[in-house]
Amino acid sequence: MAKIVSAMEVRQNFGSLLNQVSLLGEEIVIERSGKSIARLVSISEPSLSKLDFRDIAKLPSIK
Repeated sequence: MAKIVSAMEVRQNFGSLLNQVSLLGEEIVIERSGKSIARLVSISEPSLSKLDFRDIAKLPSIK
């Protein structure tokens, strides 16, 4: 299931969202004024297997 975020959240947390997409394989749907306008997805398989759990704990979260 895709995570839905506002365009403002994307602007404020772009690096964190990129990590979630590239490392965890999440799909992000971006909304503006309540309407879906774009989708952020990884172009390759998630690289989570290259990380250990200490690295995962360091990833910033978004509310």
